[in-house]
Amino acid sequence: MKKKDRSKYSLADHIFAKTVVSFMCLAIISFPFLVFYFAMHLISWTNDVHIHASGTLSSIKIVLKFFVTTLFITVIMDMIFSAVLNRAKGILGYISEALLMLAFFYLYVFFYSLLSNEIVMTEKGRLYVSLFLFFGYLCIHAVYVGAKRLSKFIVKN
Repeated sequence: MKKKDRSKYSLADHIFAKTVVSFMCLAIISFPFLVFYFAMHLISWTNDVHIHASGTLSSIKIVLKFFVTTLFITVIMDMIFSAVLNRAKGILGYISEALLMLAFFYLYVFFYSLLSNEIVMTEKGRLYVSLFLFFGYLCIHAVYVGAKRLSKFIVKN
């Protein structure tokens, strides 16, 4: 039996492929942060949230630090709440996990605003930011459930 020869790829093909993959990875990583940054920027237009930054780059740095800290702590708390509430299946489990995450987001934003001098918030500002984080959390879960159902539908057909 004859072995099929792979077509030879040129150096330009390799460079193009690596460039496209790099841009895709950059877009996948930067899109959630840009949404987070613009939402925080919109919230900071209110009198309830103030980001102490001297310019745009400084503001991006402050929000990036808040974003990374929020992401890291949220993943840990979501895993803990999911493990604790693993017994409560169904809609009651989802509602209790969502309410716990809402309370966690409010406490997290409360302590972050107390400990950080870069983002200053009033009570309403803490509520706005925690509701934004909660909305993002719910959107991520909705996308996950939708993608799961879509993959089952595709595999089924």
